[in-house]
Amino acid sequence: MSKYAEFVKSDLLPEMVHNRCFCEAASREFVEFESSSVDPLESVSGNSEKPWECYRANAVVRFSGEAETFPLIVKLLSPSARSENAFARFQNEEMFYSKMLLVYGKDRFPKCYLSDLGRYGMPVIVLEDLTASGYETVQRKLNEDELKLCLESLAKLHGTGLRLKAEKFEIFREFYAKLLETTFDSESISRHEETFERILESSKSLRDSSLAEETMRALGSNPLEIARRACTEIDMSCICHGAFSRGKVFFRRDETNGRAVDAKMIDWQTMRYCSPAIDLGAILFTNFPASTTVEVEESSSSRVRRFLQEMLAYYVEAVKREYPAIMCERLKQEIVRVLPATLSYVILCSPEDFKDEKSIEAFAECSKVLRDPNFSF
Repeated sequence: MSKYAEFVKSDLLPEMVHNRCFCEAASREFVEFESSSVDPLESVSGNSEKPWECYRANAVVRFSGEAETFPLIVKLLSPSARSENAFARFQNEEMFYSKMLLVYGKDRFPKCYLSDLGRYGMPVIVLEDLTASGYETVQRKLNEDELKLCLESLAKLHGTGLRLKAEKFEIFREFYAKLLETTFDSESISRHEETFERILESSKSLRDSSLAEETMRALGSNPLEIARRACTEIDMSCICHGAFSRGKVFFRRDETNGRAVDAKMIDWQTMRYCSPAIDLGAILFTNFPASTTVEVEESSSSRVRRFLQEMLAYYVEAVKREYPAIMCERLKQEIVRVLPATLSYVILCSPEDFKDEKSIEAFAECSKVLRDPNFSF
């Protein structure tokens, strides 16, 4: 067992029990730590190259003598991994769970038992293990049910933020003013440049030369600057996830038909204050549905256009349910205006989704649709 796993087992979990982290608010029950098991966890969202330690744990806690088991995910930022970027990412997520969740609500996110930057010897976040409650991620493109659940979750996040911004600005400002840059920092720039070079090189081998030209047109001579421009503050800016993808959401399914009925979002290190289009592009551009027999006569551009229009309209309606006073037409206009620039941003945040010819072709088709001055929804 590694020293960090031993720390979780022998120090962190018993201390959390002592500090009543597993107790309900205002509970006066006698509580005591009984036992725990801890195993390394390479990844909780499809990315094994994270600068922190992750563990899956089970803590057995007695409440007035009755034992209860808590399945947990534990994240630690070890001293050896404390680069400026790693600490900034961890600090963003710590703020989300310790402060923002109290205002944004908890129904779309895993339960957090602990979020602390120093009291326990190192930065640590302890969450419920969603897999123990039947939630799971998917490794394929999302189907319509899953995608709509993602859009509802984003609408909850964005709509709550826009409402707070309009009605309780002092609270909202406290959050966005403390966000740290984790995407365009000096540690990440060279990695992003390599990603763009790979995409541009791959696009040259596309069978359809017009799509290759469209890809190069979309990325431009300075794709990193285009991506940065997509994150410029606008009137409808709110706090966004910043790197949303299908690897950042867990689904629970109906036991009878297997359809996704609930979704919970994870990984809040990349939060930023920007247009909602950043999150929308991230989940929509990487989950275009394959054509069906019925649609075979429909052109790729028409199919992409129809898909974007339907999904964006669904999202705006969900935002309106969360924030009825939202000016829907202005929100739509700003999404349409910013979406083309988010193509570059999505590539640098989800490079793993652009490794084959089909995905790059879909990227080019999307660029073509969004460049149309008549595109709307």
